[in-house]
Parts: sequence; C-alpha cells; structure tokens
Amino acid sequence: MIAIPEKGLGPSVSKHNCSRLTVADWVISSALFGQEDVSKADLSDILLENQFYRNQDFCSEFIDQVWFYMQGFFDHVNTPSLSIDNRAVRFNAEWSQDPALAYCLVASLRRLYEGWSTASFGDYLVQGAILEHLTQIALSNAHPNFSFKTTGWSGINSNQKFKDLVDQICNDTKFSQLDLELWDNGRVKDLGLDVYGFLPGTGLRPSTHFMMVQCASGDNWEDKRKTPDLDIWEDIVKIYTSPTRGMAIPFFVEDELFKKSLVIIKGPLLDRTGLLSRINPQHIPADLENQIKGWVLQPINELEYHE
Repeated sequence: MIAIPEKGLGPSVSKHNCSRLTVADWVISSALFGQEDVSKADLSDILLENQFYRNQDFCSEFIDQVWFYMQGFFDHVNTPSLSIDNRAVRFNAEWSQDPALAYCLVASLRRLYEGWSTASFGDYLVQGAILEHLTQIALSNAHPNFSFKTTGWSGINSNQKFKDLVDQICNDTKFSQLDLELWDNGRVKDLGLDVYGFLPGTGLRPSTHFMMVQCASGDNWEDKRKTPDLDIWEDIVKIYTSPTRGMAIPFFVEDELFKKSLVIIKGPLLDRTGLLSRINPQHIPADLENQIKGWVLQPINELEYHE
C-alpha cells in the first residue's frame, strides 16, 4: 500500500478518529497505482501495527464502514480498472484505462501528502483546467439537451478578456448585457464561473434555463460554494429566468457535508461519485486523456509505499 497518509488518521480507542474517506482514498489509490488487490486484512494489519487501533474488533468495525462507502461508489461508477467485493478492492487494469478516476485520486492524494504534492506539482492550474473539462463532459451527459462550455480561464494558456467572455455568453444564450463596466476593472478573470450551460432558445428568443458552475479542485472548495455570485452576474447579464448555481469537485464527501453543501450552493454538487458516474472512461477525448496522463504519470511514480 501507499505510505500512511499524513492526515486523517488518529488513535481510536472508544471513538473512531480515522476518517473513512481518507482511508477510502488510500485504499483505492493503493490498488490502482500499486497495481495490487488491497484487502480488509491488509488494511487491518497496518492500522493495528501502527497503533491507530488496539482492538481488532473495533478496527474491523471501522473498516466495514470504509467498505460500505466504497461499495456505494463502485455501485454507481463504471471503472474498468478496479472492482470491489466484501474482502478486497481488486486491481483489474492499469490506471491509464481510467484517466478520470486517476485524476480524481491524485487530486485527493495532494491533500493527504503535502510534501509530495509540493515537490511533484507546485500550482493547481493544470489540475483546475482538467476538472473543468471533466465537468463539461459529465454535465453534457447528464443534460443532453443543454449546451455546456468552459469559460476557458485556466491560467495555463492565453485567456480571453472578461468582456469577451460576457459577449460569448450573450451570443450563446441571446441574453443582453447590462452593467459590465461596473464589474470589469481590467483584472477580472471569470468571477468564479468555470463552466456554463444553457438550453438553446428558439429563433431570437433567449435561453430559458441557465446553469453556472464553479469547479474547485483544491482543499479550499468549501470556501467557494457561493461562487459564482449570482447577484453580481445578474447585474452584468440579463438572464431573464433564475439561473442555477452548481459545483464540481474531485473528492469524496460525507453525506452530512454533501447535504449542507446543497443548501449553501442552492444547486447541484458533483462530488467524485456524481462526476465519474456520468463519464464513460472509454469516451474521454484524446487530448484531454493525454493531458491527464501527462499530469498524473511522474507524480505517482514518486509516491512512497508502506514497507
């Protein structure tokens, strides 16, 4: 298995102080990138040997909770690389057969191994751009009558001016521009808008449905749940109907936090399960697949493994 995570694990005597999502990321990543089955027994041995648990039955109870969560993920996501049964997560094919899953796992591992993350990646520009394109694919599959576009402001290429983005949105949706000058100070990028979707209108009529999505691939995603700010955007563009805000992240999320996030976002949250359940690994565009492979390959070769 990959080395013990730097975060999310604590001594558990009468209360579980280990995060089941941290351990789920650890187990799935170990199976995929280590190209091996990872069993409940393997996990139990490491947790007990390293004093995270002292009682084997209590440890087994926690591992069953981890397996229950992972089972829900595998029930909804089509992945050729891994499978799960009541004993182990099974390795079936190398990670390159499922680049979207590999991307999400590496994005999550960056939160668990900070030294490795800093040494292997540096910034989050490419990571963010990849998530935008995966989100576009997932939403297009979920809403086939909508058109979805990325705003194109990734920071890794030459990016359009904010005015050009607003013009593009208005052209696509037949919305009209309102008070752009108030908000465009020359330094504005995208005002938190990474992907937008619209139901095309007929003739000269404007779109009747409009979705505005924030793609957050870093550990601070909870701070971005109220972006894009719909009040500001409705002052820039005449949208006619109430737009829907959404968010996409590459991480697992506990059920309670997921529900709270829906209330805060006031729209859909695509976590890892929601995102990947709407993406066929065999239908990822070649250029995006190559970008993911280039981003993943070297860092996973630098991961340390538990002896």
